[in-house]
Amino acid sequence: MTTQLFVMLLIGTVLVVYVGIALTAWIRLRGTRVVICPQTLEPVSVTLDRGHAAVTAVWDAADLKLATCTRWPLPVDCDQACVSQIVQPGYETRPAAIAAHLFEGQRCAICRLAIDPVDTASLPPGLLDPVTHDVVPWNEVSPERLREKFRTRRALCANCTLAESFRRRFPDRVVDRPRQSGITGSAEDGEPVGATRNM
Repeated sequence: MTTQLFVMLLIGTVLVVYVGIALTAWIRLRGTRVVICPQTLEPVSVTLDRGHAAVTAVWDAADLKLATCTRWPLPVDCDQACVSQIVQPGYETRPAAIAAHLFEGQRCAICRLAIDPVDTASLPPGLLDPVTHDVVPWNEVSPERLREKFRTRRALCANCTLAESFRRRFPDRVVDRPRQSGITGSAEDGEPVGATRNM
């Protein structure tokens, strides 16, 4: 092996390693995050400047800077101290993880079945407004308002979320049919389990 070939291989190896480091940072920091704003102590949705993080990760630890924030473009003196929450061990900032925690152990307010774990690759469970009966899948809620919505709404499984959303959108195409006998129990509002409500 000539010296020139060895140098080319060495440079190529170093470039591959650097590209791998940058790509890992780019992928790891993608998506919206929910953090607590240190100035208002309220949840906000932010995204990170992944390009800056990827470049700085090559030379040292990734330098995290915000690309967007739901408080912007308010004229505030933001020092972006919230970014530390994104890398803080045990502090989950991804909306899907927050939703998974909120739905964990919950039963559907309509069918009373246990709600399956949140999976971004499958139909999402949702939230039912007990006053207006509006239904919204969790992933259509503004990420920073997930916890707030969960305090005032009732959890629905993915199937009931889909069915009730269809009912609200196309009421003239829905026919109510009670479930077959043999299903027992009652929902919190006193309706038979499995009975479909007119909304």
